[in-house]
Amino acid sequence: MARGVPHRDESKEQFWREQIAGQPGSGLSVRGYCRRHRLRESAFYYWRKELVQRGVSTAALPAFVPVRISSEQPAAVGGPAASTLPGRIEIVLGNDRRIHVLGPVDRQALADILAVLESRPC
Repeated sequence: MARGVPHRDESKEQFWREQIAGQPGSGLSVRGYCRRHRLRESAFYYWRKELVQRGVSTAALPAFVPVRISSEQPAAVGGPAASTLPGRIEIVLGNDRRIHVLGPVDRQALADILAVLESRPC
């Protein structure tokens, strides 16, 4: 190891990269995710910041999110019955934030909105 250059533990970096990439898709807040996975919340925030400073992209890892398909047809609030609408999507983000999409939507616009919402600091 060169003087003044800290040794990087590649396995530790990989572990934290996976944890940080997995949190947004879990539907849990950082605190909830850390509790579920028995991680120190302070370590999570430290590594998230550290990986950004190192230029490591956590976005390259796939994020798996649970999907539930429902045949329920609840009525739209303040509008026609849901059965008369062309489609309905409910997206549950971390901290129990929800997005309801009724009818057709531009796919890229929705992807951009979700990216902004999920990248918000806690």
